Amino acid sequence: MSNNREIVPFDIQKKIRKYLSDRRLPVSFLAKDLHISSISLHQQLHRNTMQVDRLWSICKALKWNIFQEIADRLEKEIHGEQTKAKNIENQDVKEEVNQLKKTIELLENENKTLKEVITLLKS
Repeated sequence: MSNNREIVPFDIQKKIRKYLSDRRLPVSFLAKDLHISSISLHQQLHRNTMQVDRLWSICKALKWNIFQEIADRLEKEIHGEQTKAKNIENQDVKEEVNQLKKTIELLENENKTLKEVITLLKS
């Protein structure tokens, strides 16, 4: 199993702590709803991971859909990566078009020169 974990640019625990702070809700309020101790919840809110079932319980207790916020953030990131890939692809196409224009110009010059040679040979 690979140990290359992707760094998530979205700190869920920090987001939950901010949500509580913005609403002036103490952690003990949420802990009571979750039927766990305040200390336990404090520890969970300062870890770098959280299980989905715990997130689910927190969302229900706070009547807040953090999953939607995560999905919106992920959508923006995916869209940004797709846009970046499209821009690189467009740049590649532009470079190819420029190269083809140069080739056409060379071929047109060659064609013109050959026509002039043929004209001179006919005379």
